[in-house]
Amino acid sequence: MKFTKAQHAMEQIWAAILTRQLSLTARAEGDYPLTVSALCEQLSLSTATARDGLHLLAVEGRVLYQPHLGYRLTPLSQADWQALIQALKGLFGAFIDSFPSKLNEQTALQVLGLIHSIQHLPAKDSADITTMTYWHQTLHTQLLCGINPYLQKALMPVIAQHQRYLTHPDVKIDWLAQWQQLFPIVRGLVSPCPQAYTRRYQQYWQSLNQHLDDQLTALTSGQFL
Repeated sequence: MKFTKAQHAMEQIWAAILTRQLSLTARAEGDYPLTVSALCEQLSLSTATARDGLHLLAVEGRVLYQPHLGYRLTPLSQADWQALIQALKGLFGAFIDSFPSKLNEQTALQVLGLIHSIQHLPAKDSADITTMTYWHQTLHTQLLCGINPYLQKALMPVIAQHQRYLTHPDVKIDWLAQWQQLFPIVRGLVSPCPQAYTRRYQQYWQSLNQHLDDQLTALTSGQFL
C-alpha cells in the first residue's frame, strides 16, 4: 500500500512524538499544543502536509483536537497510566468475549506475515525502540481488529497512547524476550483452536503492563512527556 503525503506526514509527526524530538511548551492546563508552524519549523514540513498530518493523527485518536484549542498532546502521568490500564482491560475483555470459534483466513495470514516480518528484521531495526513499538502496535491491532472490527475505533487511541509509554526514555523492555513469549500465543490465536490461547494472551498483556507499571512508579508522580 502506497502512503499519501498526508499519511507520510502523520507518521513523521508521530515518530517525532515517540522519540521526543519535538520541542513543546505545556499550557497552564498541562497539555502540549501541536501547531502547524512548530511542525513546519522543526520537521521541515510544508504548511499543507503538517496540517493534513495533524488531522489524520486526530482522526485516529493519537492526538486531541478541539476547535477552540486546536491540536494537543496529552502529558503522560501516573493518573493517565492507571486510566489507560483500565481502558485496556475493558477492551481486551470485550475482544475475548467476542472471540469467534476460528479467526478468518485473511486475518490469520496477515498476522502470520507480520510475525515473519518481525523475525527477519535487520539488526539495526531490532535495536530501535520506535521500530519495535511500531511492529508491536501493528501486530496487536491487526489481530484484535480481526477478532472484532467493530471495536477498532475504540482500540486505536488506546493502543497509540500505550505506545507513548512503551517508548518513554526511562522504560526498558527486552523486545527479543517479548517476541519469544508472544509469538507462540499469537500463532495459537490464529490456529484452528484459538480458545485455548485467549487466557494466555490476556496474561501476556497483564505481564507487559505490570513491567511498565513497575518502572513508571519510579518516575515523578506528576507529569512527564
